[in-house]
Amino acid sequence: MTQGDVLAILQDSLLVALKLAARDIFCQDGGEWPVLLLDDVLSELDLRRQEFVLNRITSGQVFITCCEEEKLEGLEGGRAFHIHDGKLV
Repeated sequence: MTQGDVLAILQDSLLVALKLAARDIFCQDGGEWPVLLLDDVLSELDLRRQEFVLNRITSGQVFITCCEEEKLEGLEGGRAFHIHDGKLV
């Protein structure tokens, strides 16, 4: 892994952390959890951070898009929906 790869992972991790912090602040101020949408974030994270995103964000509704089905193998709870040609399958 190059230094550039490490920096990219850290940058993506920081963006997820900021999004989660903003979500917590919104909940504290408004009393409700906002819906969290994470678009293809798993492909940008290492395995440990993927596991965190899949299994440790437990409050409110969380939607994560993913183009690589094998990334969802670590999903311990929740539900996975599969879309093919614009249709739920």
